[in-house]
Amino acid sequence: MLDKNDAEILNTIYKNSRMAYDSTKQVSAKCRDDELNNYLRRQMRHYADNCRSAADELQREGMKVEKVPAMQRAMAQMGIFMKTMRDHSSSNIAELMYDGTNMGIINIARSVNRSHSASGRTVQRAETLLSQEEKYADGLRKFL
Repeated sequence: MLDKNDAEILNTIYKNSRMAYDSTKQVSAKCRDDELNNYLRRQMRHYADNCRSAADELQREGMKVEKVPAMQRAMAQMGIFMKTMRDHSSSNIAELMYDGTNMGIINIARSVNRSHSASGRTVQRAETLLSQEEKYADGLRKFL
């Protein structure tokens, strides 16, 4: 059985993956670079899988799946809109995604560091995701 620390980590994974999926979808619609767009689409699938599996695990354990606050979603959408309104370049899009990925890395690492009684399985899951996110950020560098 999971405790509140496990739920915190899983909800952080869920919310970060949800935000990343939504942001990547919005950005990819503006991306004109086929190679970058393919990279973004692979990441969207990865985020969708993480989102779904975190939500499934929380529900299986009878815990609440915390949604991304509407204001946070709206602010992210507006920020992407403003930053891509005039500049659809691969470099600009990669920079947006790189910055967002780093914010997600920070959020997940912070959640793990605060959740001292989380199960090893949950912590390992978060650390695996952190590693994947770091590789994703490294992959974006070539588009900067």
